Amino acid sequence: MVDYPDHNAESLAAWDANAEFWDQAQGDEGNYWQRTLVFPHTLELLQPLPSSVLEIACGNGNFARQLARLGVAVTASDGSDAQLEQARERSDGHNIRWIRLDATDRSALAALSGASGAPFGAVVCNMALMDIAEISPLFDMLPLALSEGAPFVFSVLHPVFRPGPQVHLYEERRETEDGRFIEESGVKITNYLNTGVNHGIAVKGQPAIQPYFDRTLTELFSTAFDRGWVLDGIREPSITDGGDGDSPHRLSWDQLPQIPPVMVARLRHRG
Repeated sequence: MVDYPDHNAESLAAWDANAEFWDQAQGDEGNYWQRTLVFPHTLELLQPLPSSVLEIACGNGNFARQLARLGVAVTASDGSDAQLEQARERSDGHNIRWIRLDATDRSALAALSGASGAPFGAVVCNMALMDIAEISPLFDMLPLALSEGAPFVFSVLHPVFRPGPQVHLYEERRETEDGRFIEESGVKITNYLNTGVNHGIAVKGQPAIQPYFDRTLTELFSTAFDRGWVLDGIREPSITDGGDGDSPHRLSWDQLPQIPPVMVARLRHRG
């Protein structure tokens, strides 16, 4: 399975319920993961920066604001009215056009082709495809809104290491030659191919549990490849600086510098 249309309303309702909490957690510049793992690599894959960008699932607008400060004309969209309200409140004075867009709605996606008066120079979707119940409409319809050869850059929780429930491992062993104790942490994955709908939280303390739509690398990329997209850029960043200090324990992602929790990819449509 790739799409789960029966869960779309549930997902949008959860993001409405979590919008205010999410905004406070992310702030104006984004949280540690966004600032360290997501935004720098997304900007790298967008180079040279286009004059206009469409953002899908913009959340509280932290990346849209970053693009606007770099001189990009941004059209930022989200399926949650509450998220857009938070984004607008933070974004006075920025060159951003805000629109409500259900990313699973084919007719609404088709209408984007005339929304800006000219094709967009790129599309971005940061850390949201795993939150979207149906992704095939995006891959079907986005070429209509993009100029020829323009990139679609997206980031997701890494499909290999995301499938939940996750088990983080810590072990200590003694090296027999010199008697040293070696500490190692890792992630135990036992159900990678068992994709589907799981429920969880993005930030501890959020009001509503949200659905996650786990897709394998094959499911994710085949959905794009079967519709004429090609992959020409990919990044798998990990946390190598010890993190932001919020999770000092050995079983956190902060202590797993050899495992990427995030994947950032760039696609282009062959036309």
